[in-house]
Amino acid sequence: MVRQAHCCCGDATIDVKGEPAIHAVCHCNNCKARTGSAFGISAYFNNDQILKISGETKIYAVHSVGEQERHFCPRCGTLLYWTYDYYNNMTGIAGGCFTQEPLGEPTMTVCNADKYPWVTLPENWEIYP
Repeated sequence: MVRQAHCCCGDATIDVKGEPAIHAVCHCNNCKARTGSAFGISAYFNNDQILKISGETKIYAVHSVGEQERHFCPRCGTLLYWTYDYYNNMTGIAGGCFTQEPLGEPTMTVCNADKYPWVTLPENWEIYP
């Protein structure tokens, strides 16, 4: 299956094939801040699954949680995808940006020490502290 993730205005897109190698909900404070929500949904694809990246993005580099380069749309501000030195052969894509062909349910949850107490998790997910 081929899916396309896109920013809010549609100017920036990234096309991938197959399913993500990692599909997780992250509760770290960094992901909360980048999404403006209680957690982030991250889908990591192997770089050979990336078919096409279109449109202009600006890069915001993050050095506090490893080395990250976050690509966001300069028109609407959506953070669309990123690279992270911890996963050096993968590209992370914001899970909510797959609106036309949504991803399935995440399979894991990470950084649960920072999880808000009102967030409940499915029992079948892998849980990492």
